[in-house]
Amino acid sequence: MSEVNNSPTKECLPDIPEPVLNDPRPAPDRDQVVSAFKSLEPTRNFSSMTKSPCAKESFIDGAAFGLGVGLLKALRSGAGRSAANWGFGGFVLATIGTWEYCHYMIRQKRQIMASGQMPVVNTLDVDAAKRREAIAARQRDV
Repeated sequence: MSEVNNSPTKECLPDIPEPVLNDPRPAPDRDQVVSAFKSLEPTRNFSSMTKSPCAKESFIDGAAFGLGVGLLKALRSGAGRSAANWGFGGFVLATIGTWEYCHYMIRQKRQIMASGQMPVVNTLDVDAAKRREAIAARQRDV
């Protein structure tokens, strides 16, 4: 058996600080929160969402992935509610993932264009150049 050492020369353990439960930042003012919710306009905000880049592709990819996950879960386990939950979770994760990846690629292209490594090409100029070349080729053939 081990003996208990109660001598006065025994080292004490350091005090463990208690966790801080209160956030040191001030809580948001109620008026700020209310004004933020009042500034939302669902019809305008959600109708303009489809005009943003990557929106349509992200929702289509998310819906396809969520449907696939839900069907696989339903076939494997046979539980409808669980399959629906898995399908919705797959939809959300795939939509957010493809949205973020698409915006990442847009940022990469903008950085490359800003650094001057890739020239900015106007598609109208390219189309006009192709038309001029086609006209010149027809004139040579005649």
